[in-house]
Amino acid sequence: MQSLLKHYRRSIALHLLLVIFGVYFLVAVLVTVIQLYKEYENTKTEFYNEIQTLPSTFGKGISDSVWTYNQELLQSILQGMYNLPIVVGIKVDTLDQKMDFQIGAVFNEQRQVEYYDPNGLPTEQILTGLGSQALFDHKFPIYYQGPAFDQTIPLGTVTLYSNDQLVFERLKYGFILILINSIIKTCMLWFIIYFFINKYLGKPLKEFTLKIHRQDPQSPKPIDLAINWTDENELIILKDSYNQMIQRVNKNQLELLQLNQELDEKIKARTQDLELAKEKAEQLAYTDPLTKLCNRRAFFDSGKQLLNQAGTQHFSISLIMIDLDNFKTLNDTYGHALGDQTLIAFADVLKSSLSSTDIIGRLGGEEFAVILPDIGEYEALHVADSLRQKISQIELTHDVSSVYFTASMGVTEKPLRGTTIDLLLAQADKALYFSKHHGRNQVTAYSTLAEASGVR
Repeated sequence: MQSLLKHYRRSIALHLLLVIFGVYFLVAVLVTVIQLYKEYENTKTEFYNEIQTLPSTFGKGISDSVWTYNQELLQSILQGMYNLPIVVGIKVDTLDQKMDFQIGAVFNEQRQVEYYDPNGLPTEQILTGLGSQALFDHKFPIYYQGPAFDQTIPLGTVTLYSNDQLVFERLKYGFILILINSIIKTCMLWFIIYFFINKYLGKPLKEFTLKIHRQDPQSPKPIDLAINWTDENELIILKDSYNQMIQRVNKNQLELLQLNQELDEKIKARTQDLELAKEKAEQLAYTDPLTKLCNRRAFFDSGKQLLNQAGTQHFSISLIMIDLDNFKTLNDTYGHALGDQTLIAFADVLKSSLSSTDIIGRLGGEEFAVILPDIGEYEALHVADSLRQKISQIELTHDVSSVYFTASMGVTEKPLRGTTIDLLLAQADKALYFSKHHGRNQVTAYSTLAEASGVR
């Protein structure tokens, strides 16, 4: 022990070694602590970013299940989200409170942690350990948007919860790697200084190490060393090899960047093509290609939704059935081209004369229908008669002659208690039939026929 102490006092190399080692150790500890803190902040930010991507994946399914009051589907979607390794709890708050649901660890109104089982029932504490009670959340709204609505309908909010325990778990392996890396570098530095501090290799090696540490990891550059040797040696070879490696890395990074840019452009172009194709497919599925009105399928879907809404909110609905008079004769006399112009001009009058909330559909051929929400039969008769007059004023040109046409209509109103879109169409069709067989170019109310026949 005394000989070792004597050697320490006489040996500048060992003295410098221990001083440098001590300073390096303190700096390494400080840097490690700072690095761990930064890793914690970055990991927590990653959690936030990962959680914020979940609404784009699960938001529509949650909105659809809440809109349709499908408790089983909602519970299945929330269970799938809860099984993700970044989620410890989910809370759904709906505006009508009928589809509220909680699973896992969530905050109550007093910001206290509560626990719920997969069925949404309160349970005992299920999370233990460091950071398990330190919840952080991300809240996003849920909306519903269907073909019958111009604007999205707010349904409520969904809150996703995670906690610091998950952050620590992900950080744990990084901490071990940082610790091992620090220990290895410390030991290597100790041995290098111990064996080469008194040799003129020390200065170039320190310079080389210092320049490597100062390199920008994103854009490293070749380095140059002040070496006193004139002959080629291992240090020069190491420097040249490092510089060659840096040049290859920079070249590969540039090629990779160019390749990524090309790939991004191709993906963007492909995505745009897919979106355009999707829009065209949806338009073909729900829009009549000639008149740009709702086709039969879209009309029935929108009508059923509106009837359901009217049943819950208790507002009136009227339906107008419209058929162009003598359309076959017009087609046979002037040709199909003028027949198409007639349908387009007729559809333009409907679109310009009716409200954006009204549902206009082409059911087939020259047969059309209009659903008027929050309008009774009396007012619907005025709307229909106004349409009839505007239609009779449409002027088409064939060669040098003018062509006019008229339309017959039937009007009916939804009864106070349940009905279907098919029943309303059948009633309006009877009224339309009466208009057709009693002179055409007129409007008939189904209630008038019902009173005349004694049907209620």
